[in-house]
Amino acid sequence: MRTLKEIAYWVFVLSGLSWIAARVNRRKSLVLLYHGVGADTQDPVLNFDGLHVRRERFERQMRYLAAHYRVVSLEELLDGAPAAKVGKPLAAITSDDGYQNLYTYAYPVLRRLALPATLFVITDYLQYGRARWWDRMRTMVAATHRTAVRVSIRGTEQWLQLITVADKRAALRAVARELQRLRPQQREALLGRLAVDLGVEEHALKTSKPLGASQLREMASEAISVGSHGQSHNSFLHLNREQLLAELTHSKQLLESVLSRPVHWLAYPYGDFSSEVVEAAIEAGYQGALTTIEGLNDGIPDPFVIRRIGVDDNMTLVHFIVATSGLRDSLKRVLGACRFWRSPFAFKARDWPERRHAAYVRNRGQV
Repeated sequence: MRTLKEIAYWVFVLSGLSWIAARVNRRKSLVLLYHGVGADTQDPVLNFDGLHVRRERFERQMRYLAAHYRVVSLEELLDGAPAAKVGKPLAAITSDDGYQNLYTYAYPVLRRLALPATLFVITDYLQYGRARWWDRMRTMVAATHRTAVRVSIRGTEQWLQLITVADKRAALRAVARELQRLRPQQREALLGRLAVDLGVEEHALKTSKPLGASQLREMASEAISVGSHGQSHNSFLHLNREQLLAELTHSKQLLESVLSRPVHWLAYPYGDFSSEVVEAAIEAGYQGALTTIEGLNDGIPDPFVIRRIGVDDNMTLVHFIVATSGLRDSLKRVLGACRFWRSPFAFKARDWPERRHAAYVRNRGQV
């Protein structure tokens, strides 16, 4: 299936369809979403979802971006200047979580190409170095010698095979979906049981390191802006108003104390937000926030509902070109409409809330 998709992407590029799409969408702005950028050799289990893009692939994408877009800061993106006046469409680069490999691999590329970017940092990760649940999960599965594990998925006990690399990757996808939907206490309980059942000593496992304060300050002294990705990366929808304001305020204040400059931007953990979350973000002093809603931004976007196109290590350069042109999303809309009309009664009305939520939250196991 992946080979067929790659062939299709090449057809779209060589036929000029992606160029036409880019021309049609030239007044729309592109915001890219990365997480990590790693070495050119990636462990197929630890990087099962492509969370960390290989450095060589990242550099090719950045060179393409520098050649075909005017790459600007988020502030410039929202200042009202139409892309047509500067000759190229506008683009912004963002990365969530705050992995140290951004300093090692991404920062030199951005500096060499003189490209601005914004990093959204989880402040507990920065301050305490506590590994995120998705990194803990993947290191446990990668390290185990067990051939199977029993996990409760939506209340049903399931045996997941762990014999081959493909087995482990499939198991990680299933466990990630389950962990992401849980509240923090439930998630910790499941992770604790998982470590025991896998026969691993979690404290002895090495996970991806966070950016250090000195590294963050060095990057901020160049063209790298810093925003908040929450204090704990808990979903804002799981917090009451008092907890939400504390998350928003404390993470902002900590980053400002580290950087000695104001922090204006927020990225919603998991892409979860609501009108109440937006109101709280405004009250906490943020000027804008970024979502995980896939797509280009038409005109000057709502500053608290900025769309992004996610990039992972499964995205080749030709796929990147098709996605950033807006052609990929146009094709998805056409195919989605065709499926709807072919099977108008395929789902019931009660399915709509979950489907609507899925349209706003990019389900990659971790966002």
